[in-house]
Amino acid sequence: MIFAVAVLGSFLLYLVIGIVVGRKVKNKSDYYVAGRSAPTLLVAGTLVASYMSTVAFLGEFGYAFDGFAVPMLLLIVLNIAGYVVGVLGFGRYLRRAEVLTVPEFFGRRVDSQAVRSIAGVMVVLGIGLYLVAVTQGLSLVISELLGWPTWVTVIVVWVAYSVFTLLSGSKGVLINDTIMFLIFTVVGILGMAWVFARAGGPQEAMAKMTALVDKPDGLSWTGASGLDSSFGSGAEVLIWALTLGVVWMAVVAVSPWQSSRYLMAKNEHVATRSGFIAMTTVGVLYAFLMFGAFAINLFAPDIDRSELAFIWAAQNLMPPVLGVLAVTGVVAAALSSASTFLSLIGFSAANDIFAARSQDGENEAAALKKSRIVMLCAGVAVLLATLWAPAGVLTIGYFAATLFAAAWGPLAVWSIRGRKLTAAGAASGMIAGFVGVGILNGMQDFGGITLPVWANPVVIGFALSIMATLIGNRVGQHSAAADAFLRKIHKIPAEDVSTARVRTTRRVALASATTFVVLLGLFIAYYVVPMSDAVSAAP
Repeated sequence: MIFAVAVLGSFLLYLVIGIVVGRKVKNKSDYYVAGRSAPTLLVAGTLVASYMSTVAFLGEFGYAFDGFAVPMLLLIVLNIAGYVVGVLGFGRYLRRAEVLTVPEFFGRRVDSQAVRSIAGVMVVLGIGLYLVAVTQGLSLVISELLGWPTWVTVIVVWVAYSVFTLLSGSKGVLINDTIMFLIFTVVGILGMAWVFARAGGPQEAMAKMTALVDKPDGLSWTGASGLDSSFGSGAEVLIWALTLGVVWMAVVAVSPWQSSRYLMAKNEHVATRSGFIAMTTVGVLYAFLMFGAFAINLFAPDIDRSELAFIWAAQNLMPPVLGVLAVTGVVAAALSSASTFLSLIGFSAANDIFAARSQDGENEAAALKKSRIVMLCAGVAVLLATLWAPAGVLTIGYFAATLFAAAWGPLAVWSIRGRKLTAAGAASGMIAGFVGVGILNGMQDFGGITLPVWANPVVIGFALSIMATLIGNRVGQHSAAADAFLRKIHKIPAEDVSTARVRTTRRVALASATTFVVLLGLFIAYYVVPMSDAVSAAP
């Protein structure tokens, strides 16, 4: 009963924030990019919250529980570097452009409404799929806790985040994301620390986990071995982790639900500091989550659905207060991601596809009304897709996210560094990457076709995108508007040329580096050394 009250309380808080913040939204700048005035805490909070969702707390957590904690950590180490790579190589230029959406940036970069519309369609389709995965995951949690039919929880969840997002726009998303970010970060770390404490402490828990009979090699870098292993050899595991790590680095760097957060930053230094803070927070949190997930095997190695391992731990291993907060944290992560995704879908549909922007004589109130109507229609489509789609939180989430690595990864680099980029090159590159990955991933995930681990669909899609862009760049001319836009985004804003701001940004970067040095020391002391001792003691 207490878990049900906590979940429903989260929904109520969510809606109250939406109503209060929604009254302060006066124009499109407020609704789309929070007036471009967000401080570091809010931008960092929304970066982490829009990344952490049910895909992390259910899908990836369940995969670590199954015996792939260390490969997942290897993937994450590469993944989180995307925050700093992204803000320095793409996000700060995106902010300088003063656009409302990422598709608008691409369209203005090559002076093409067609490119802008194509990118907008990709946002609606790709993030729509990701939102389906997040909604499924949150519905799974609530169904498990409350015993409601799945279709009922899907509708309740959808209504909660849709009403909130329609009312408050990006301002509400920022505030809510930061609150949710603080909740799930604290309870995620404390909850997994409690699991280790129940197992006798970090050292004893590690010793017990290395000796697990049910999942041999579950703490090795190759992941769990045996007949049920997902891979044929350690080399395949390593290739898989490195490949997806680089792919997700690109996703974090340029995907619309990450890069668009920098559009809200008060200044360029706020955006940069937020990238460092997000990288550090996600890295620390995942270290606890992945090892904590596998530690649950010491208490219940045979949980029927590994996706529910975190919920099981909250209900059965943690003290009641911490358990309730942990479940609330999962709900918080899912709600914050869902609201971010829905807002991006609605913004791109209104601003980039249907061009629901203010025309001469049309006031801001009318423009906001159009945006909300378009967002509602897009949300209904997501609801129908969620009710129809087969369950697959991790599979659908990864499928959707990796579309942007291939479609937008090369284009993001070309947009900043490639002076010869044309509208034809941008359009053909995006389409080739998006369609290529979509077809290959669909064949692999849903068509029963198995590709070699080295032939990752995203790598192939990335190559297709580069080749198509090179070919497309031979067509068309650079317009004066495109050249002027490129010069604009390479000009550092006067207010950001500040010794004091640079000094503060350097301190944040140094604090991030120090945190990772400490984390590496703990990793060696509590994982590398115990694993070496276990290997030496093995007959």
